[in-house]
Amino acid sequence: MTTILLAAGGTGGHVFPAVAVAEQLRQRGHRTIFITDHRGKKMIPDDFRRKAIFAASPYGATLMARLKGMTKLALGMAQTTLTLLWHRPGVVIGFGGYPAVAPVLMGRIMGMPTMLHEQNAFFGRANGFLAQHAAIIGLSWEMTKNIPSGATSKTALVGMPVRNAFSQIAETGYTAPEDNGEIRLLIVGGSLGAAVFGDTVPEAISRLPKELRARLNVTHQVRESQFDDVRAKYDAAGIKAELAPFIHDMAEKMAATHLVIGRAGASSVAELAAAGRPAMLVPYPDAMDDHQTANAEAVVSSGGGWLIPEHEMSAGSLAGKIATLISSPDRLRTAADAIQSLNSSHAAGRIADQLLSLTASGDRL
Repeated sequence: MTTILLAAGGTGGHVFPAVAVAEQLRQRGHRTIFITDHRGKKMIPDDFRRKAIFAASPYGATLMARLKGMTKLALGMAQTTLTLLWHRPGVVIGFGGYPAVAPVLMGRIMGMPTMLHEQNAFFGRANGFLAQHAAIIGLSWEMTKNIPSGATSKTALVGMPVRNAFSQIAETGYTAPEDNGEIRLLIVGGSLGAAVFGDTVPEAISRLPKELRARLNVTHQVRESQFDDVRAKYDAAGIKAELAPFIHDMAEKMAATHLVIGRAGASSVAELAAAGRPAMLVPYPDAMDDHQTANAEAVVSSGGGWLIPEHEMSAGSLAGKIATLISSPDRLRTAADAIQSLNSSHAAGRIADQLLSLTASGDRL
């Protein structure tokens, strides 16, 4: 039995792929421990061992911000060193984000084999900094851009790992809304929420025809600061809605939904593809190299969903799009089937294989 340390930034896009790999490793009888920040720790199931450390970007806009970021990284180094000394993992893998910097770097310094996984089609800054310290770099996309020079020879196309619960959804298939039956919507503005989803989406849904509003059952991830306003909008429109700042049983909610409205992060798209659920995707406009638009375009090309640029996301236009889709069960059913062509099956298993091969070979660069 080997102990594997998984390090990930504090968003779902980094944490959830790490959890998927940890599930695979645990099924094989190995121990795992996570290192992330305080945001990411909340997303990791309680039955996994996890440690939150200090972390921040050293690329702040001001000198004070840069000094603060470097101080937090240094504190994270100290916290990580104690964790590594205590648990002595056989291999360390980083899934991007600044909380992964200290574990991978300190693991390398302490002579442990190290690996990286890049979720997006544009290589991230943290992974770019760590690339020289990794023996293997797992990629989710064949045409990943911005890979550091000299690191290409270390790359392996492994795909995007998805938690077991999402892979199991497709086994039950997709059931489109029945005539005059309940219509279930799932609205998710990324793992930490997004203000536009609390401002525009409830207003759009409130503008739907009364007969459609009466059939709706909405699950909406909402920022705590917007909770009361969103609740008031749904109540005023007579819409049944469940609100939460974070959805812990996301797989269960996705299995029950007819249509997802959300961001287009790599992890989100992978989960939709594994589950076989149609989606209206609103890419995060400030994502590095606009990679979320590329992800959404892949979904559109597959026939599995629809892309709405955030700057075009008015309540009126969105209401019309939602009304058209939820009134067209055949279109939803076709999209649910089509999006599964993007499913990267067995990615978690491939990454687990790579990690265990590093442990067996003792590859320390």
